[in-house]
Amino acid sequence: MKRLLLVLFLIGAFLNVNAQIEFDKTEHDFGTIEEGTQATHVFKFKNTGKKPIRLTRVAASCGCTTPHWTREEVAPGKTGEIKVVYNSKGRPGYFTKTVTVQYEVVGDENNHPNPVLLKIKGKVNQGAKSEYSQVDGNTAFKTRRMFVGELKSDDKPKNFIFEVKNIGQKPIKFLGAKTLPMFEVTFNPEILHPGQTGQIIVTYRSDKAKESGYTVDKGIYYDLVIKTDDQVAPEKHLVLSGSFKRVYSPEEIANSPKIVFQEKEFDAGDILEGEKLVHDFYFRNEGKSDLVIESVRASCGCTATAPEKKTIKPGESSYIRATFNSTGRTGPQHKTITVISNDVTNPRVILHLKSNVVKNAFNAPQGPVENK
Repeated sequence: MKRLLLVLFLIGAFLNVNAQIEFDKTEHDFGTIEEGTQATHVFKFKNTGKKPIRLTRVAASCGCTTPHWTREEVAPGKTGEIKVVYNSKGRPGYFTKTVTVQYEVVGDENNHPNPVLLKIKGKVNQGAKSEYSQVDGNTAFKTRRMFVGELKSDDKPKNFIFEVKNIGQKPIKFLGAKTLPMFEVTFNPEILHPGQTGQIIVTYRSDKAKESGYTVDKGIYYDLVIKTDDQVAPEKHLVLSGSFKRVYSPEEIANSPKIVFQEKEFDAGDILEGEKLVHDFYFRNEGKSDLVIESVRASCGCTATAPEKKTIKPGESSYIRATFNSTGRTGPQHKTITVISNDVTNPRVILHLKSNVVKNAFNAPQGPVENK
């Protein structure tokens, strides 16, 4: 009997000598932590066998626990580690989580050691709701959207401040920003340490507004991209919304071009389906400098528009030609044409083209209806 036990012992030792992994401990108690903490523990292990080993799978019992582990082979007598991070945000109360570790003995296809089970536990104290509620990676903001109101071309510099906090475990460095020339971005501080709060300061510069194409009154809706070295989310997205108003001096107004249309609305009455309605909207430059037609846009693809020319001298006349294709359309039609120019007192003019399309019972092709 003793000889049989000895044989079994030797066989067991032989089968497991190359398949041993020894952890410093397999359970860790975090104790009591505050809600929002990224609780981290490193489980260290040693290869106590005679062949290299490799971790093949490290799986947590839930998504709130994130393991990171040694990927390369661990030689006999050498050590490796498994780092486990528990995200306590929104999880008050007691917790117990497990991490299943599977490994293989390199070069031994028949060796399939049993998995090792690691365990973490603790208690999360429920904290007060943070002002920094908008999380983006390892940072949190009080808000990521800001209404800037009406920005004028003669405004002094204005600051708009986004409050930010580092909720991660490592410092975060602000590397720069992708923005419009009318905005400048600075960081206070440039490096945000864990738990530290700071500010992203967006400064409006009216002298830079023209560089970004804001020459007429228009709305602002801008995605401001902040670049960081945050490993989870390196780009932070902030939104600025509001409006821009161009303000002119009395001298600029006096010397401005002036666009004056003979008519801003034309009703062609009844036309047959399939006809093309062509109408010219005549205008004159009654100002003291060159009038520049910056853009002409129709309200739909069925209406084509084109200015006769884009630069009109003082005292000269020209026209905007609108062509409406009634194919596939019946009933009352109302199309608009938006004309943008450098007339400082009237930079945007809206023209109206109306008609009533009568169904073409015979589907006969129709030529253009010209109303010039």
